[in-house]
Amino acid sequence: MVKIGIIGAGYWGSNLVRTFNDTEGAAIVAVADKRQGRLQFVSKRYPHIRVEDDMDTLLRDPEIDAIAIATPVPTHYDVGRQVLEAGKHAMVEKPLAYSYSEAERLKELADKLGAVLTVGHVYQFSPAVEWLAARIGSGNLGKLFHIDSIRINLGPPQSEVDVVWDLAPHDLSILVYILWQAGLSTNVRSIRVMSGSFVKNKLADLTHIFIEFECGVTAHVHVSWVTSNKVRLMQISAEHGTVVFDDMQPAEKIKIFSQAVDTRIGADESGSAELTYRPGDIFIPTLPRHEPLAAECRHFIDCIENKKEPINGGKIGAEVVRLLEMITEGKC
Repeated sequence: MVKIGIIGAGYWGSNLVRTFNDTEGAAIVAVADKRQGRLQFVSKRYPHIRVEDDMDTLLRDPEIDAIAIATPVPTHYDVGRQVLEAGKHAMVEKPLAYSYSEAERLKELADKLGAVLTVGHVYQFSPAVEWLAARIGSGNLGKLFHIDSIRINLGPPQSEVDVVWDLAPHDLSILVYILWQAGLSTNVRSIRVMSGSFVKNKLADLTHIFIEFECGVTAHVHVSWVTSNKVRLMQISAEHGTVVFDDMQPAEKIKIFSQAVDTRIGADESGSAELTYRPGDIFIPTLPRHEPLAAECRHFIDCIENKKEPINGGKIGAEVVRLLEMITEGKC
């Protein structure tokens, strides 16, 4: 049984409490948060869990094996470092850190101490993304051309980071994961960024990101807090067809469109048939059903128990932060 501590009991931290509480092989010992209201919320729902207003209490507790961190992004490095140095395994909410150098230091520290370090790239555990990664890794789609991703959501009431650092880690983690599954490098040739601040005065709340990778794949990521409806849509164009991943669909999240049929190609003046074009056939795979966060938490426990390398470890965590930093700088 892996004994868990959780630092941060806000919106996402409370999801971690719920999920780890139901995870086989895990037992939550304590939750820490400076806000008494959040601690009261945890105590009311989970009276068997100890609550603390000081995370140092969790760091010093010899009973706790691992700590999940759901604190504001700028604190991820410092809290993560303290957790690792206290001899605990660490699960850090995305992104791993607020700079690439900090992310690399956390990765190196975990490697040095032999600790499991995972990052909250929850989409790596989505049935749709798991299917997509396997399909791309098998080469069935052929050469990858372009990835288009849109993630629109209401922004948090208060945020210390802009929309890129809040939403784009999801899209970038999927992008990096599937490129690596295809055996492709995520080294960047160029990045162009267009941003605007419409609702937030000092933070970019709408951003378009255009990336050209050295492997030849291009990508466009659009993230926004401005629009009130929610969109989570990714389209992957490849040699043998197009994959559409619509995470807002309750079912049929993945649709694969085969190559289009176009009778105009090669037609000349002697052709008497009607000239037409239409999309290709559509294939909708049957996906398993499980909650991605539950799978992520179970993977963390499994890696600790069996000394396994996590798929959402420091390597992909640092790579996503590297891309975020390049996007912030608007250059490669």
